[in-house]
Amino acid sequence: MQTVTKSFKDGEIIYRQGDDSHWAFEILEGSVEQLKDGPDGLVVLARLKAGELFGEMGILDNAPRANTARARGAVTLKAIPRDEFLRIVEADPNTALKVMTKLARRMRAPEGTNDPIRAAAYKSVASNLPVPVNTESNALAPPPVRLGRPLPVNLIGERKLNFIEKIFDAVVKDPTRRPGKKAKNPAPSDILILVGKLRDDFEDMQHKVLLQALEGIPGVRAMAVDRDLSRFVPGLSDANATFNDDVMKRAAREGRSWMSAQNADLLIWGNIDPTGRNIELHFISTTSSPGERPGRFTAVNYLTVPVDFYTDWVALIRAVVLAAIDPRSFPQGRILRSVLPALAANSREMGLEAPNSMEPGERASILFCYGNVCAVNAQLEGDRSWYHTAVEAWRAAVELTSTEHGPILGQLYQQLGLVLQIIAERSNDTEWLEQAADAYRRALMHISRRRQSVDWGLVKYRLGCVLYKVDLAVGDDNALREAIHACQAARQVFNKYSHPIRWSEISNSLAQILQVYGDNVRSVPILEYAVRCCVSSLHVRTPDTAPLQWASIQNTLGSALFLLAKHTGEWEYMRQSSEAFRMALSVYKDHNVGRLAVVTERNLLRAEKQIQTSSEQRVGDPVWAQSFNITEEDAFDWTSFLGGANDGDSHISEIA
Repeated sequence: MQTVTKSFKDGEIIYRQGDDSHWAFEILEGSVEQLKDGPDGLVVLARLKAGELFGEMGILDNAPRANTARARGAVTLKAIPRDEFLRIVEADPNTALKVMTKLARRMRAPEGTNDPIRAAAYKSVASNLPVPVNTESNALAPPPVRLGRPLPVNLIGERKLNFIEKIFDAVVKDPTRRPGKKAKNPAPSDILILVGKLRDDFEDMQHKVLLQALEGIPGVRAMAVDRDLSRFVPGLSDANATFNDDVMKRAAREGRSWMSAQNADLLIWGNIDPTGRNIELHFISTTSSPGERPGRFTAVNYLTVPVDFYTDWVALIRAVVLAAIDPRSFPQGRILRSVLPALAANSREMGLEAPNSMEPGERASILFCYGNVCAVNAQLEGDRSWYHTAVEAWRAAVELTSTEHGPILGQLYQQLGLVLQIIAERSNDTEWLEQAADAYRRALMHISRRRQSVDWGLVKYRLGCVLYKVDLAVGDDNALREAIHACQAARQVFNKYSHPIRWSEISNSLAQILQVYGDNVRSVPILEYAVRCCVSSLHVRTPDTAPLQWASIQNTLGSALFLLAKHTGEWEYMRQSSEAFRMALSVYKDHNVGRLAVVTERNLLRAEKQIQTSSEQRVGDPVWAQSFNITEEDAFDWTSFLGGANDGDSHISEIA
């Protein structure tokens, strides 16, 4: 059973003392009172606010509720069923530590208070835990062991740790890792590449040739692995294995276990193709590169080189192998910066003009990999001309790739869109932006939302951002409408609970798009929804954990409120806008972000000028203070909402 969101009105009982403990709760909005039956009626034990957890003690010891929980004002809770809560605590040391800290604080409280009811409740919970808590010393006490008798085998270490013991193991030994997982290997200063056996390689001849090609790279070591990965992963030897997500995930897990044992950075595996003419080389790095990194190597990437390849291919092989590595330390990054640029330049001819004797799909694989090399090299050198070379290579690869290979085309268009967007933003050229939008649309034709949900959501979000910038450049309301739909779709993949940071980022971008469109079509509901998106984002971003992102959301909120005051005449919104700008400006100045501070200060001055020159009109219930309860389950009819707005030609200038 998954977590659910529940809402309660002021004074409504969430659970009563003595009820069965089936759920734990996290407060999303509002506050909750914990009450206890006493001689004179209910006694308030504690008042909890947003972000706090309650109801977990009954989950831990499977006992009835020790107190009553009551909503104080409008409250929204995330309800976590018992099995899911225990799984989270067992898998996440941070959650486990939070639960332990809370219990320890509660155990200390009775010593300094005369509330016997509260003390008895906490002692009752502590005594029923799998590992008892010493209420006198506030220390964790192991079960008593009688002297003169040998310890049972199960206490010496031949049994599995129970759930509470895993918590202590995680917190005491290494709070940065999950219980039961080995500590991470230290990041090395050089680069180690494992080269596995190639399937159908007679007497390992091509395996040896490949190892020789990787010898002599400064700071890089190549080590032979006397195993063929395809023999360890069922289905990996099939012709279309690279398009099977389940098979490739198993291959990545198996390959990374090999790498972890050697503390290596890359595993090369592959096979001789059925014709016996070429080698297909695949790559597994230590981590999965984020979906928005230009030049990202994925499971569909493979490099085709001839059997018994000659010297001209060595530079290309080396360049592709190094580009597939995600550096884990600064020394490794310096190795890549010193070696990869020369290799990329030396392999340019082979990377862009593969021999015509190869099949179209084989040449496309070379162009795809070389485009990745160019994109990675552009980031290392800071030379944007490499991005143009990457675009040239990927466009040529698209022309040679069959539509039957949809996953390859999807990755090609996604990478193409990322680099085209980078070029457009650096050159301020609208034509490049429109090309990027077209590439993202084509990528969505080949990326499956069900099988590749993260990539699908990232492309949708990127498409929305690009279309927003197209409108800023040329004033296209159709682009804004498409951008709103794209961001809403991305929020369905990255929701508030599974991906809170990404969700907050998308919500802030959606609010920016909504305020521009709402201003253009003079729609108050659209502007109100922009405010709601900002307010909900502020539940995730805080000035302590992410100050600059928090300031960005405050700036967007200020802009939306400014426009809301403009179109409603309710100048209380203008005062609220001024407050939002002022908070954002304070953060920008504290962090010496000069450019953003200048823009925000200009917006603040404009809002204050409007306040001074306009008569103050108060709003009975300000939009920003309402309980909008935005959730991902909201079935919002965006088609009718956007289609029903009146056209207009106004546009914001500096308010952004």
